[in-house]
Order: sequence, then structure tokens, then C-alpha cells
Amino acid sequence: MGKYPEADALYVKQSRVIFAIVLVIGMVTQALAQTAGKAERVRIAYPSRGVTVLPLRIAQVQGFFQQEHLEAELIQMRAGITVAALTTGDLDYGAPLDSIVRAAARGQPLKAVLSFVNKPMHYLVAKPQIATVGELRGRTIALNSFGSSEQLTLYAILKAHGIDAEKKEVQIVFLGDSPVRLEALKRNIVDATMVLIPYVILASNSGLKVLGHAGSFMELSTPGLGTTDRIVKQKPDQVKRVVRAVFKAMLFMRKNKEESVRIMMSWLALNRDVAEKSYDMALDSFSEDGSPSRKGLMTSIELSGVKEDVPIDKVFDFSFLQEVQSELNR
Repeated sequence: MGKYPEADALYVKQSRVIFAIVLVIGMVTQALAQTAGKAERVRIAYPSRGVTVLPLRIAQVQGFFQQEHLEAELIQMRAGITVAALTTGDLDYGAPLDSIVRAAARGQPLKAVLSFVNKPMHYLVAKPQIATVGELRGRTIALNSFGSSEQLTLYAILKAHGIDAEKKEVQIVFLGDSPVRLEALKRNIVDATMVLIPYVILASNSGLKVLGHAGSFMELSTPGLGTTDRIVKQKPDQVKRVVRAVFKAMLFMRKNKEESVRIMMSWLALNRDVAEKSYDMALDSFSEDGSPSRKGLMTSIELSGVKEDVPIDKVFDFSFLQEVQSELNR
């Protein structure tokens, strides 16, 4: 001990306290750094693999999810099952925006937060010998699933040509994904079907007849991103990061045709010619800034079957998109 033992003891005690504080701070800092570096897993369902949900795949491949400290699991799932899985908590986000908006209008605790597409990319294709939509009266048309946006877009095309599908003026069958339905069409099992880009190009190349484009008859914001009211309330930072990642992908897609085409070729097993045609064909249907078509949202609300007026903010939360738009457009 030194000349002043009490002072020396106090110094030692203070040194130990300071060391302990520094040690705790270091441990907390390290823990925070590890937490910040750990990706948060989110489950996102999309109705079918195709050009309409390309922003999700681009966000995954280009690392936009990783930049937001997210590990995104992309799951193919039918629209009706997606809505059910969202409400039970088995999913975090879903891409069939029209189905989510209709469910929200009917009172389910869901919110849309981002739109990919504002003009539907659905095309009506038929046997080569069928020349017009009117010739489909009394014939069999194949769709993916009941209540899907495919069904809505088909009804819009038929109605524009004087055919009332709800009065059974055509026969509707549900056969699953586009490749299955196109094969059924080629084998004369059905007379027509609805397909998205790029399958309309493949159908045309194989000699099938393209009768109409749903985007010529209606606006519809689907696909996009929707989630639950619970996640919006409890995890607003996560919602914003998911929106930002996919918004970046949408901007990337518009500015980088070559890389977007390459991703399409790999993900959708397309040759370059079909992928390039698909990109050019689809670009006009995509939302330029993630904003939905107001008319398209109203269409979905009307189709929900709810009689009273439903305000748009009941089905679409614009706050996350507006914040991201403001930050990335500075």
C-alpha cells in the first residue's frame, strides 16, 4: 500500500467499478452488433411463378432483402390459402393483392402496403380454330383456382363481349398452374384458358390463339404486398424494410433490362427471346413507384360484395410506401 492506504483502496475500488462498466458496455455493444447483423426471417407467399412477381425474385437475387437485414422465404401458394395463412399467422406477407384487398374490405384484419402491377397481365388464349371471344359461349375455360384474379379478369373480358359467366354461359374448370392448363388446351381437353406473361408468348408460339388482354378492359392492382394489421401495429419497422427492399427491386427492374432478363431466364426457365419479349410486354403494366391504381382498388372493393362504402385506407396503408418513396427519391 502507499502512503495513503485509504485513498489507495478507494482508487482500486473505483478502478474495478470502471472496469466492470467498460466490460458491460463492451458486451452490450457486441450483442447489439450481433443482433443488427442477424437477418430477420419473413415468409412471403406469391400465387404463381411469373413476371408479375418478378420484383420479389429480384429483391432476393440482388440482395435488397439482405440490405434490410431480412431473410425472405418466398413460397408459392394459391391466393385463397394465402389470405387464410396470413390471418392465422402462418405467413407474414402475401402477394395476391386483389384477394387481400377484398378480404380487408370484408373486415378481415389485413392491409395492402405496395402494388407491383396496376394493369392485369392476364391474357385469354384459345384453340387455333376459335377466332373471337364470342365463340366461347357454351365452351369450357380453364382457370387456376376459384376466386382468383384470373377469374375476375376472365369475367371482365367475357362481359365486354356480351358473355355472362355468372349465368353459366361458359363452363369454368379449375386445373392449376399455367403450364398444366396450356397442355390441357393443346390436348383439346378445354377450349380456352387465362395465362400471364410469359405464358401468353409461349402459347402464341405454339399456335394457340390470343383472344384478348384483360388490361384493355380493367385496372386491377395485383400482385403486390399485403400483411396483417397485427404486423403493421407491432412491427412497423419490419414492414417498412420489406417495402423498401421490394421498392428497390422495382426501380432496379425498370433501369436494368439486361440483368432483369437474365433473372427471368434463370427463374422462369425461359430462353432469351421469350424473356426479352416478356420484359417489354410487361413493363407498361407495372406500377412506376409502387403506388396502386385507385380505380383498381375500388374495383377490388366492389368485387368484395360489401354493400356499404369502404374507404381506401381501410384496405391499403400508404404510410410505409410514402416514407420509402420520400427517402429513395431524395
